[in-house]
Amino acid sequence: MKRVLIVGGGIVGQFTAYYLNKAGHQVTVLDDAPAMSPASVGNCGLISPSHILPLNTWGTLLKGLKWMGQKDAPLSIKPQFNKQFIGWFLSYIWHCRQSEVEKSIVARHELLQLSWKLYNDVMAAESLDCNWRTGGLIYGCKTKDGLNDIATEVALLQRHGLAARSLNREELHALEPLFTDDIIGGAIFECDGWLMPGKLLENLTALNKRNGVAMVTGSAKRFRYRGNKIESIELEGGEMTADEYILAAGAKSPQLARPLGIDLKLIPGKGYNLTVHTALSHQPTIPIYMLERKVVATPWENGFRLGSTMEFTGYDLSLNPARLEALKRAASEYLRVDIKDVTFEPWAGWRPMTANGLPVIGRAPKNTNLILATGHGMLGLSMAPATGYLVDQLITVNRSQSD
Repeated sequence: MKRVLIVGGGIVGQFTAYYLNKAGHQVTVLDDAPAMSPASVGNCGLISPSHILPLNTWGTLLKGLKWMGQKDAPLSIKPQFNKQFIGWFLSYIWHCRQSEVEKSIVARHELLQLSWKLYNDVMAAESLDCNWRTGGLIYGCKTKDGLNDIATEVALLQRHGLAARSLNREELHALEPLFTDDIIGGAIFECDGWLMPGKLLENLTALNKRNGVAMVTGSAKRFRYRGNKIESIELEGGEMTADEYILAAGAKSPQLARPLGIDLKLIPGKGYNLTVHTALSHQPTIPIYMLERKVVATPWENGFRLGSTMEFTGYDLSLNPARLEALKRAASEYLRVDIKDVTFEPWAGWRPMTANGLPVIGRAPKNTNLILATGHGMLGLSMAPATGYLVDQLITVNRSQSD
């Protein structure tokens, strides 16, 4: 049994605690008290085995450059003249090469498939109250270009053995009558699911606490190390020690990794959402993706949540009104919903974005008792169980074999 300290109490940190605790380790989770709900809570709740295509493609890069200066664009890149952004952006361009994209697709597919299996196992074993559903994700589009994009994505998913199929106009509207008349077709990715991320994090944390995981509120300042081994982590007014340390602090991870000589090539990508807590006469019953607007609408408790956008603007959590209005506009354009007099709860948070679209999971190159578990981008919720499982394998299985 080892004493394990996990830095980061989001969904990745809690699933890591879950698997390490089941393996018999003494686990502590250290988390600060964020000013806004973390990305583990403020997302649209999608569990997306279909999301195998990474952000690092030439098409995405060209769209981002084209949209620069457009306040309500789905993707916004603000040039930043600092080493972290410049290093990340150069690495991002390198990973836009088709050979690198293919590597990312294969790795993402494997992680997402493992997570999907583990989600089903955990839900069956623990009966976590989080509105877990496996009904899929529906795409809808307005243009012929959109239909072509969907056909390309469906073909990609089918090549990797994922349940996905294109829908003509009649099929789409029969499946989801909420779409407006000018939605000409789409697809259903039957391999996907969704849940309530806030309820999952709350109930998984409570389960871990009942099983003996210690939860500590505090802000990690820096790791203290001697040679190639971490000795403690410094907090305000004290320090904590362990045998093994896990860095699962999301977009804040580079700030703790950099003093150790670890360049994560990770920057924050700000996402937005709007939540309606009022049941409307018409609202989605299954998650919907509005292709041209790049906006998702997910069924929520007594309402629904709209989410989208990616802003590379550094460590800034201010709310851009133009982006919030773009979410409302997308709902009005694609769905038969009347949201004129509805009150929305806005949110923004940082996604930890790597240059190659892959999370960083593994032992640190220079520190033998530090494991990195960060950089999941928009897929932290989708990849969290697989990450926790793999970290447990590194500590429990690999170390026991080497002892």
